[in-house]
Amino acid sequence: MLDNRPKLKHFLLNAMYHPYAVRPRWWMRAFVIPFFIKRGKGSIIRNKARLDIMISKKFEIGYHSVIEDYAIINNGMGDITVGDYSQVTSRVKVVGPVKIGKNVLIGSGAQITGLTHNYKDVTRPIQNQGVEPSLTTIEDDVWIGGNTCINQGLTIGTHSIVGSGSVVTRDVPPYSVAVGNPARVVQTYDFDKKEWVKVAKK
Repeated sequence: MLDNRPKLKHFLLNAMYHPYAVRPRWWMRAFVIPFFIKRGKGSIIRNKARLDIMISKKFEIGYHSVIEDYAIINNGMGDITVGDYSQVTSRVKVVGPVKIGKNVLIGSGAQITGLTHNYKDVTRPIQNQGVEPSLTTIEDDVWIGGNTCINQGLTIGTHSIVGSGSVVTRDVPPYSVAVGNPARVVQTYDFDKKEWVKVAKK
């Protein structure tokens, strides 16, 4: 409906969101956005968490999950879902589209993104070329160490660990330990031996 009335659309968007800081206005954060967050019973979103939420996208947090103070949640480019019993600790930044499973621990300062900036037109500033969303998935029972960076479009498999300070540029298989920059798998769980085994460096 508003696509046929661009001036009205522009006015309403500026009324709801800051035009270049891409953040909801204070009245949106206080009176509107809380009603667009789907929250499981017992979930906690701390008062100092920054929720840069677009009401046109989804943000869901599961049963007994927690988003701590100073975490940043931004769903401007895609849905963000957090499963049951998951912990998004202080100063974590999550930029959608991102799907976080159940029983996930995300250490302080980690960054998980579901988008990348376009850059190929050298005649235009990168910030004016838009972004390309690509879903990032953190499966169930994952532990992500502090200050880790997980790039867009990746999957971190079930019961995996990503070591602190790692930069993840490719998928991490289930039941693996990945560390480093760029992160590589150093251990996997051998179900036949019923133990974790080292992975030789290639």
